[in-house]
Amino acid sequence: MKIKTRINLVLSGAALVAMAAIGAVSYFGLRGEAIATARREAELHLQAVNATRAYAAEAPWHRTTLDAESGDQRLLAQINRHYPGHDYTELPLASAAARHPRLARLLERLHAHPDDTVLQTDDPAPTARLTFVRGLRSASGLSGLQMVSMPLERPMQRAVDTFWRQMGGMALLVVVLFMALNLMLRRLVVNPVDVHQRALRRLATQDSLTGATNRRGFMDRLLRAQSDAEAQAEPLSLVMVDLDHFKRINDEHGHGVGDAVLREVAHRMRRQIRRADLLGRLGGEEFAILLPDTDLVGARTQAEHLMAALRSQPFPAVGTVTASLGVAQWNGREAVSSWLHRADLALYEAKHLGRNRLVVAEDLDTDLLTTRPDRLD
Repeated sequence: MKIKTRINLVLSGAALVAMAAIGAVSYFGLRGEAIATARREAELHLQAVNATRAYAAEAPWHRTTLDAESGDQRLLAQINRHYPGHDYTELPLASAAARHPRLARLLERLHAHPDDTVLQTDDPAPTARLTFVRGLRSASGLSGLQMVSMPLERPMQRAVDTFWRQMGGMALLVVVLFMALNLMLRRLVVNPVDVHQRALRRLATQDSLTGATNRRGFMDRLLRAQSDAEAQAEPLSLVMVDLDHFKRINDEHGHGVGDAVLREVAHRMRRQIRRADLLGRLGGEEFAILLPDTDLVGARTQAEHLMAALRSQPFPAVGTVTASLGVAQWNGREAVSSWLHRADLALYEAKHLGRNRLVVAEDLDTDLLTTRPDRLD
């Protein structure tokens, strides 16, 4: 797995975990805030009812029981219209504990703290309700319970709407931060690592002296080119190049001059080939050029251009440098070793014929194809 993919996976996982944690904290915070808002609304409702009760008590038409009088009922109905979704009820103290066993502890608390508004949540089902209870006081003390009930869904819907708006904003922020971190890490980590890996691959497949592909890299590319040519039914050719009398150059002028000649040879040949072609140094003074989508005629023409490029100008310190070349086209069936062997035979036949020339493997006698070439300078 590439380091870029690993970093993206780590960042994505961290972003999801962070969003989940923040979302959970936000949700429970909003839930608590929603219940607190519902409590405030219930307290306002109770205060309005109590104000109505106080007003009715001072009115000339006051009666002892709020529920018994139609005038009080009309005032109470007007108040309730201002709190849609709320259910207001009053429960006499004498029957509260008997009819609602769960109110026993609540009554104990209200006796101890008569001014409290106590929240009681019913069954935690989808139809659960929030019930806020306050003591109904009279001259003799606690006489009953005032209860404001509302569906839990009502305050929670506002909290859920707020939650999703916050999550949407947070998701946008996370995406922006993810992209910023990704770009920063790519610049600080991924790009330098990619450059380092490319440098290592180049060192593993490139000849350090001439810049040509080394033998290992050339053979890998040769195998891939053979598979591509077979799949696409395209011609594929190979040119083997061996410098003439290179040992004499090293002996007479030194290895430093010999290295300079090899670099210049690679430079001149590289200028003659196409971008799709591949120049490789197989070892010493021996080079090879892989020619995709090139038949034997095209390969021979390319080899002639290479010979002309080498002879076109003298080399510094050594003068003219020539080479012998062998050309072979892959026949579509043979193994790479057999193909290379035929190109080698053509190269060494050029050596035997006097050097500074090219020979096409397909022009050799059949008997020569079974021989092993002699190594000539």
